[in-house]
Amino acid sequence: MNIFFDTDFTLVGSNAQLRPGVREVFQKLTEDGHKVFVWSGVRAPWEIANYFRLGEFISGIFLKPLSNHHDELQFLGIPVTPDFCIDDNTSIIDVFGGYQIPPYVFTDMPDDHMWRVYEAVKQFAANVDNHRQQPLPSEDTSTPPTGES
Repeated sequence: MNIFFDTDFTLVGSNAQLRPGVREVFQKLTEDGHKVFVWSGVRAPWEIANYFRLGEFISGIFLKPLSNHHDELQFLGIPVTPDFCIDDNTSIIDVFGGYQIPPYVFTDMPDDHMWRVYEAVKQFAANVDNHRQQPLPSEDTSTPPTGES
């Protein structure tokens, strides 16, 4: 799946501190076969990958569309459609689906929300996989049983 993470107050707190669990969750998601993308509504957040050394887990970094979301993907050079978004704001989640994470403002408080994100992605991916594996309804062409004599 293509998983898109917002940066400000989602991955990085008000004091530019990385939210606990980001590196570990990014690693688990990529090990699980997902592609992790990072975006922001105000800039393409390259500093997130560079400063926190997350580049090995990130498949792309983009400016996030703030309106006409589907149409703006191509305009902003985003080559894939998000399957699951993580954001502290609901607007992008309302369009593509995903998980609203509480803003990471109080960086001195315990925070396990990235692990909650990981569980939400696993659950969503399992539901998608189960849906894909369901046989399509088809017409039964077997011979009906003969009636009793």
